[in-house]
Amino acid sequence: MKAWIRSHSLAFTRSIGALFRQPIGSLLNLLVIAITAAFPLALWLIVSSVADVTKDLSVEPQLSIFMLPSAEAEQVAALKQQLKQDTRLKQVIFVPKDEALKKLQSSFGSADLLAGMTENPLPDAFVVHAKDAQPEALEALQKEWAAVAGVEEVQLDSEWARRLARISALGQNLFEVVAVMLGAALVLITGNAIRMQILTRRDEIEVAKLIGATDAFIRRPFIHSAILQGFLGGLLAVAMVWGVISHINPAIEALAKSYGQQFSLQTPDVLSTLLVCALIAALCLLGALIAVTRHLRQFR
Repeated sequence: MKAWIRSHSLAFTRSIGALFRQPIGSLLNLLVIAITAAFPLALWLIVSSVADVTKDLSVEPQLSIFMLPSAEAEQVAALKQQLKQDTRLKQVIFVPKDEALKKLQSSFGSADLLAGMTENPLPDAFVVHAKDAQPEALEALQKEWAAVAGVEEVQLDSEWARRLARISALGQNLFEVVAVMLGAALVLITGNAIRMQILTRRDEIEVAKLIGATDAFIRRPFIHSAILQGFLGGLLAVAMVWGVISHINPAIEALAKSYGQQFSLQTPDVLSTLLVCALIAALCLLGALIAVTRHLRQFR
């Protein structure tokens, strides 16, 4: 056990020394790994941020019925009674125009915003939740109530939230495709880098084989080098993504605030950083194993 630990410690120490002996080449390898890993990481954080927003949104289909500003009280009362008696509905909410005006004033944070108006410009409205959420049923209800006397417009709400949820799902699928492609690219990049290291140390490997070195002994420093470069490349990728998101988040927050919302992109936390570094190190390890196993056969 002590010999196994000592051999791996020696291989790890040699891997660290190799990074400092060739600083330019090592830095370029780390940058390639980091840039390759940064793209799926950034996409994942963007998709996760949007997914958090869509979870808080109501995507239950509902219809908003807006009365004409000139609609008479009898017309509003008749429609209210008709909606309550409709068995196709599970909930009907009446929003008087005076209440709607108060909500509008409070949302803008100024009671004097509409002080210059002589009359309330907002109409009475109904928010209706249907039992059948199928698009065809909702469209039929929309057309039916749009033809009622005193109704100005019937809007199918929450469809925008559904579209946002679909965009989020598309982003997740896109992330999966990009992650697989760049993961494969990372394996190939690491394999090619290890292949170049093997070729530059060909004479050293041949001498080691002649004096009885095992394949495990020869393979060990390349494996440790790949794991170390993968871990450091993962840290560099996280730092790059964190820097980019921190730079653009103030602009995103300002844009969301102008629409009365709060939104910002997530930055990598400790857990995601460790997961990214472990995953990148594992992919680099896979590429190194493929390259070393393939080229060691040439020395037999």
